[in-house]
Amino acid sequence: MYRSNVRGRKILVIFTDGGDTTSAIRYGDVLTLIRASDVTVYSIGFLANQPSTVSGEQRLRLTQLAAESGGEAFFPSEMKQIEQAYEKILAQIRAQYSVGYVSTNPTTDGSWRKVEIKVRRPNAKDLRVQSRKGYFAPYRK
Repeated sequence: MYRSNVRGRKILVIFTDGGDTTSAIRYGDVLTLIRASDVTVYSIGFLANQPSTVSGEQRLRLTQLAAESGGEAFFPSEMKQIEQAYEKILAQIRAQYSVGYVSTNPTTDGSWRKVEIKVRRPNAKDLRVQSRKGYFAPYRK
């Protein structure tokens, strides 16, 4: 399992036209690495020049990479929207909080554990939680 020794928040911003011409790693493996890391992914897919037959799958993959990590995906259709996407990413990074907890499950099998965070507060209609979908449990033989 991948663990970085870099301290602090790790942010990855992906800017792509959606075309994949040189991948050395499969999508499922990338998704596993994202889940195992502490990185938050923001993807910007400028897919305007992609045929509609492939842009749907590209959108889905970029959205999933971002969502799994607690980030967000953006799909601008013109240049000024790209700048707006970067501004929104910066605003989200500045508004982040860190929340921790200790699991009640002592099993050390390295399995994926889903996590869901909910906010309970009266008049909290406009609050939105954006977080990682889970984590890998520690693994010990």
